[in-house]
Amino acid sequence: MKVCFIDVTHWHAPSYYRTLHDLTGVAALTARNPETGQAVASSLGSRFYDDWRDMVAREHPDFVFALGRHCEMAETARFLLEEGIPFAMEKPMGLNLAEVEGLAELARSKRAFVAVPFSIRLSPWVRKIRETESGSADFSHASLRFMSGPVSRYHENDNPWNLRLAEAGGGCLTNIGIHLPDLYLHLTGKKSARVHAVTSSQSFGEEVEDYAHVTLETDDGAVCAIESAYVHAQSPWSPRVEFSLHGKTRQYHSEGKERMVWFNSQGADGSIDGPLDNSPYYPAFVVDTIDALKNGRPPVAGIEDNLAALRIVDAAYRSAASGDPVGLD
Repeated sequence: MKVCFIDVTHWHAPSYYRTLHDLTGVAALTARNPETGQAVASSLGSRFYDDWRDMVAREHPDFVFALGRHCEMAETARFLLEEGIPFAMEKPMGLNLAEVEGLAELARSKRAFVAVPFSIRLSPWVRKIRETESGSADFSHASLRFMSGPVSRYHENDNPWNLRLAEAGGGCLTNIGIHLPDLYLHLTGKKSARVHAVTSSQSFGEEVEDYAHVTLETDDGAVCAIESAYVHAQSPWSPRVEFSLHGKTRQYHSEGKERMVWFNSQGADGSIDGPLDNSPYYPAFVVDTIDALKNGRPPVAGIEDNLAALRIVDAAYRSAASGDPVGLD
């Protein structure tokens, strides 16, 4: 199986290509920073290309992992879809909702294999809830929180574009917060009805927001509070993902960085250990994606899942701009 990689400069790239190197090898790769690309290619025994179109034309890959700037994603995805090449791409897959809606329509028409790394779905605690709740949890109210590190890390890891509105499309809500509406929809299967949100950029003063609070209401009256932020510093013990989920028969809560506890209506309790956030599960996403392609099954998350989460994110930005709730069809 010949696998190629677009843009190893992205901060998540090492989790992908190190796993791929052991799993299938990386035939060829590109990078926004040629020095980084050449260094990674040398370490992996891969060919380096300056242009991803040239790479695809010459290599004829069986699969592509595509990262890159948000403002370039839609063009890359459309090219791969039109060429009939299955691929995995980082969320949000475009600069805005309109771009991704067009991609999803094209993917549907071609019945394309497109994987999206909503990697928290692969964590033991998410799988435990789905197993316990028989696939769809009926939470009456929920709170999901994702706190990530300072914006300085994007300068340090050669990805300052993630802080520029024209290139990223949004800030912490687009970058890390989008995991949370996907997670809520994945756990509950509920239909979103209305979004009310506020955002702020006061902590760091960048073009994009460093804090977002979103209240998501569903058509059956359930409420989910979603919070995402860039913070000044994180200690080794501080959790990045926190949650409190309340159903009709059970409650689930995070404890620290690596533990979920639950209680049922009779007072019985239980727990499960394992990292709660997304980062540890990118290697598992790579393995699962290749396995899904080989065995003809859907990926852990696809373009329709990305679109559903992005619709909520888009509504949140519109709500924050207007100060009013925004309805979802």
